[in-house]
Amino acid sequence: MWTLVSRLNAASGDLVAAKRARNAAVLSEAKQALIGYVAAQAGKGGNYPEPDPGALPCPETPAGYSSTTGTDGKSQGTCGLMVGRFPWRTIGTAKLVDADGEPLWYVVASGWTKPSSGAPVINSNCTSSATLPCSTGRLTVDAVPRAAAALIIAPGAAFNAAAAAGCSARNQLRPTTGTPDLRNYLECENASSPADAVFVTSGPAGSFNDQVMKVSGEELLLAIEAAIARRIEIDIAPGVRSAYSGGAWPAAPALPFAVPFADPTTSPFKGAAGTFQGLLPLVFAETAPGSGLPCASGNRCDPLFVAWTGGSLSGTNLYATSCSVGTTTFTTLQCTYYFRARLDQSDLPRYENFTLSATARNAGMALRQLNPSTALANVNTTGRTATGVLNGDGSATITLGASARASASGSWDANASCGLAPADPLYGCQHALLQVPIWLLQDHPLLDPNDATYGWFLRNRWHEAAYYAVAPGIAPSGARSCTTSVSCLRVAFHPSDGKQRGLIVLAGYSLAGAARPNGTLADWLEGANALAGSRFTLREPALQTNRAFNDRIAVLDSN
Repeated sequence: MWTLVSRLNAASGDLVAAKRARNAAVLSEAKQALIGYVAAQAGKGGNYPEPDPGALPCPETPAGYSSTTGTDGKSQGTCGLMVGRFPWRTIGTAKLVDADGEPLWYVVASGWTKPSSGAPVINSNCTSSATLPCSTGRLTVDAVPRAAAALIIAPGAAFNAAAAAGCSARNQLRPTTGTPDLRNYLECENASSPADAVFVTSGPAGSFNDQVMKVSGEELLLAIEAAIARRIEIDIAPGVRSAYSGGAWPAAPALPFAVPFADPTTSPFKGAAGTFQGLLPLVFAETAPGSGLPCASGNRCDPLFVAWTGGSLSGTNLYATSCSVGTTTFTTLQCTYYFRARLDQSDLPRYENFTLSATARNAGMALRQLNPSTALANVNTTGRTATGVLNGDGSATITLGASARASASGSWDANASCGLAPADPLYGCQHALLQVPIWLLQDHPLLDPNDATYGWFLRNRWHEAAYYAVAPGIAPSGARSCTTSVSCLRVAFHPSDGKQRGLIVLAGYSLAGAARPNGTLADWLEGANALAGSRFTLREPALQTNRAFNDRIAVLDSN
């Protein structure tokens, strides 16, 4: 009897251990699949972009619990509940079950998932010391705040859970139809209101049989950051590369000056002449690119940063032209001109061709694009051309070719203004006003957080974790070329090392636990990347061995 009872007790212990091992394996499989899915989604740019890269999928829709039509395991589009069954079908795994044959359950922090409104803010600063929604929305686990971004739970077999400290008594029943009640699957704090975002991994014997695996923000970020670096090359790089290259900018390729590095949450993101490394210049002027309405708030908002400083107007049939700059909430170039007209006005109205040459300050310290179709008073809407050249000081010389409306403007002016004889019997002299707002240089779509291609970058504040560098020869003050590893940027371990014209170093999450954001470069980048030199690196083997390097490189332009 003693031998029989002792062996039964041992077998019972072996069974518990076997179940826990089986659950650990399936929970690990689910966790790796979840991380892989999120990373794959985060990297989707181009024609099929993921609008909220890094966001975790929602739990299974409650209606999928008893589905017989293949909707079980499908994630909710947005999360009304943050606790539910694991969305295995959406993620792309088999239907994962624990050692008791029960499908896995899943908890996701509100700041890490697709919400019912707005969008999550997920970037490299999503650590326990950060203040982004993805951090403040973390789950508290075993009384540790912000301990996880998600939990995956093996619920175990249904049982009659006894009341205990922090646990309610519950005779668990698991119907095969209807909406599942989490209290029939989870116990103690895990079965309380999910709104408190508080969970546990252990509980009193006889009251708790959940097996819980945490998914930390750091684990997610290691995968997400690699995907985001690649997506920057797919989505963001073409916008930066094309802003001042080709088409309306016929000079050789140019990239804008950098913003002096500082705390990105307070930086105005205005580039500075002669600055080749720092933050990407993302100062904006309009409520939306092309709106012609000046922005009114935000540390990056400044409608007067890129502004006209002067210009000149010429045309075969235009006389006594003069231009001045008017300033309200933005600048407008105002040019007066005179034209000949018959006294009987039989040749009016008509259009006269003109060329306007104007200078805009700071264009090379921002991201702008020429918009010839912007609203211009007294200018024909068709036949316009606009080109620009960046100058060494960061200003731009803009040439606008169009035709101005010539019509009677009231009383006749002095014939001398048009070079007419004082008493010409047929012709007199009229004048008109041409107004060109700075919106001829409109905001680039990359500055719009609502843009379908670029908006994710700003919405998730990845620009606050992006260190920008441009080869001096490609900046506005350069010769518009870099051809060797001496004149170009270098990226060690990159297949085109020494050919980079511009790049972004994407900071990983803080390895030192530094409170971010801040203005100390060493708290963002590691190794050669933190030296502000011309040499960068994809990896630092010695540092990586000690888990002291997690930067990513995204190349914006190269030879």
